[in-house]
Amino acid sequence: MVYLIGMPAAGKTSIGKQLAKKANFTFLDLDEVISAKEEISIQQLFREKGESYFRETESKYLKEVSQTKENTILSLGGGTPCFYNNMDVILSSGMVFYINAPDYVIISRIIRGVTKRPLFAGLNEDELRDKISQLVKEREPFYLKAHQKIDTKTRSKKDIVEEIFSYIQKG
Repeated sequence: MVYLIGMPAAGKTSIGKQLAKKANFTFLDLDEVISAKEEISIQQLFREKGESYFRETESKYLKEVSQTKENTILSLGGGTPCFYNNMDVILSSGMVFYINAPDYVIISRIIRGVTKRPLFAGLNEDELRDKISQLVKEREPFYLKAHQKIDTKTRSKKDIVEEIFSYIQKG
């Protein structure tokens, strides 16, 4: 199992899909797994049941998926490593890569699709900057426990995929 962690909009899903294709692995996005199992969108789940329920559900499905023995690339939500013992679960069941994108990249990507991300819904650009800055401070101690930190600044997705693939091949 290969896990991709990092802030929302860091590129985990798009990198994960390309990496899975190159490595001939299955690609899963944990949010999509949750949405399919719960038969509700992540946005609705947040709205109707709250973040606390979402985090419990997220942890439950992470543990379930982490038992998969097949070659899988799993993209995790930005907060997944930070709740319950999720970081311990992923570190003990696979290779973990921290996809590190600069704040300004994350902010511009979120602005282009803010309604898709419940934690940022309704925030203006200044509030979004403050929220991202706060989340990075809270989450980075978890992210830095990853086996490898992959900096994405000024790098193509192809180069990033090649770097992660080389680590996978080494085992």
